[in-house]
Amino acid sequence: MAIIHICLLLIFIIYVARPDEIKCPVEFCKCTNFEAICSGKYLTYIPRLPRNIRKVTFHNGNIGTLSEGKITNLTFNVIDTLRFINNNIVRLQPDTFSTFMTIKALTISSEPALLARDVMNILNNMKTEHVKSLNISDNDWSFLPDDMFKAIKKNRIQYINLKRNSLRLLNFSWFSNMPDLRFLKVSFNKIATILLDSIPNLKSLNLDSNEITNFPNFCINHGNKSALPNLRKLSLSNNRIGYVGEFRCFLRLYSLTIDDNSIDRIDYNTFAELQKLTNLSLQATGKPLKKIEDGAFNLPSLQMLSLRNCRFHFDRLLPSAQRSMLSNCNDIKFLDLSWNYIKSSIILARMISQLQQLRYLNLENTRLSFSPSNVFPELPIIETLIMRMNRIYGWNRDVFAHVTSLQYLDLRHNLINIINESSFPTSLLKNLKKIGLGTNPFACTCEQIWFVTWLRHTNITLLEYPKQYFCSTPDNYKGKLLKDYKPSYLSCNSIVTIVISMSAFICLFISIMTLFLKCNTNIKNLLYLLKVKQFRRHGYLPISNSADYEYHAFVVYCDENRMWVHNDFVKKLENEEGFKFCIHHRDFDVGESISGNVDKYLKKSWKVVVIISNAFAKSEWCQWEVDIVQERRRRQGRNALLLVMLENVTSKNMTSPLRTLLDSTPHLRYKKGNGENLFWTAVIEDLQKAVGQPPVSEL
Repeated sequence: MAIIHICLLLIFIIYVARPDEIKCPVEFCKCTNFEAICSGKYLTYIPRLPRNIRKVTFHNGNIGTLSEGKITNLTFNVIDTLRFINNNIVRLQPDTFSTFMTIKALTISSEPALLARDVMNILNNMKTEHVKSLNISDNDWSFLPDDMFKAIKKNRIQYINLKRNSLRLLNFSWFSNMPDLRFLKVSFNKIATILLDSIPNLKSLNLDSNEITNFPNFCINHGNKSALPNLRKLSLSNNRIGYVGEFRCFLRLYSLTIDDNSIDRIDYNTFAELQKLTNLSLQATGKPLKKIEDGAFNLPSLQMLSLRNCRFHFDRLLPSAQRSMLSNCNDIKFLDLSWNYIKSSIILARMISQLQQLRYLNLENTRLSFSPSNVFPELPIIETLIMRMNRIYGWNRDVFAHVTSLQYLDLRHNLINIINESSFPTSLLKNLKKIGLGTNPFACTCEQIWFVTWLRHTNITLLEYPKQYFCSTPDNYKGKLLKDYKPSYLSCNSIVTIVISMSAFICLFISIMTLFLKCNTNIKNLLYLLKVKQFRRHGYLPISNSADYEYHAFVVYCDENRMWVHNDFVKKLENEEGFKFCIHHRDFDVGESISGNVDKYLKKSWKVVVIISNAFAKSEWCQWEVDIVQERRRRQGRNALLLVMLENVTSKNMTSPLRTLLDSTPHLRYKKGNGENLFWTAVIEDLQKAVGQPPVSEL
């Protein structure tokens, strides 16, 4: 019993002697594990935090002035990360952080009322040997004191962020004695001048969104030494650079980004000195980019190239230049050509024919349309292909046969109407993980039955499905979602439809024939009587119409005009308009005399077409045909003839019969180019015009 009392007494003593537990001030702080975030307009002082807190962020507060006394509550913690962001700080006392020994990352950001010299003073009065990261961004400083970083020189700092200030000058000597500095970010300032000095171990430099006009070469000591000998990544996007200079002082650079500048041309061997360059980004440069010289990308080490939104006309390059542009970049894995002008899939094939290491290809909005065979060469490891926002309405069935390793395919915002079972090979669909086909004008017809069924059952992720997959035609389905379009197999099965139609036709035919055989005489008499009554009302009986003839027209022409007659006149009107012409080279009977053939086939033709030229006027045989044509005109009127003038007939070739024919009958003149469509329209209307028949005696 005594032992139990002793143990209880010890527990009570330990409990009483234990320091008070500090809770997170919940009204404006949130504490999780080792981090506290305090914010809000009521944040006017630095609160006491739990002992386990090591990372503290104060933002959107109203702190005003910071001093050693005001920040005492943080001395109870071992702080390694301290951030002050947008707290209306107007003054920092020099000794504010003098008692902090373990800070590794310090941020003082978005404090426009704070002077840069105040920050310099606190750095000079704190223990900086452990500081690795310094973020003093978004403070609207137009300059920095020359001794800004004097206190942290020769320490272990690796990262400095000066972005979103208003700096006009960047002096490398500020950082020259920082042997461990690896990352420097000075983007979104107004820097126009850079004073070079050596920063021996800097690996990444970001100068985006400044006012740099000349590309810095980063050479010092009269060009004999590199200011940044170990630089790996350089970004100069959104500046005012108009010309890309030399790169001989970039010994180890592997990533170069110069997007959104005014560079309007890329010359031969521009980047050849960057022997280790793997990533090159020239997005939106040139506005537009006007010229890429042959050999501009002589970079065997290149693995990533982006020319996005340069609005460059690849279609204006010679075919040899299209083939050679990337011929020395066989190791490219990432290629972005979006928002440029390629237009033809043949041009694309020339450009990428040797890029067998390609994994990512972006062709968004490059004005591509129909894709014939062999657009994509053998690309054994390509994973991403983006072709959205083009004019693609179809492709040959083997277009995707050589890109079966694809995992992501985007064909959204095109002009695709029908997708069927042969559109994508099975080997492609087997590996595909995501596909985008939305916002295309799909036709909701029976041809779409495979696609709508596949959409409902595929395991591939469909981008924007179902809301962007809808019908555009026919009108009664317009706007309907494809997921709600469910055509029946019976209605779309062509064999079943044909069988039913043929059966109905056969039944109808048998019924008609049975009726005809039983009432043959009466039907004939009735039809004859109706015809007689009809023509009596008009006072005459017509002799014939086009349906009574084997040919729509007999074509008279000379041998010199045969190519035009066969390849233009006959081919267009027979194939496209359904006319049938008698052509002596094609239709005359072998072994029979020409005059006999002419007489025979004129009787089989409803009208006569005469193709007139100087060669026609000089031909005695054609003049004989003119006499026959004149006879047809006298018997059936001028609508029985169609005269076509291929050229003006000179006076020395003009004959009296031909002159008489031209004077008495209207004729058409053929002229290639402007007005050609009007010519063909007039020919078609003339050939369809009824032939006026002279009256005959009534029955």
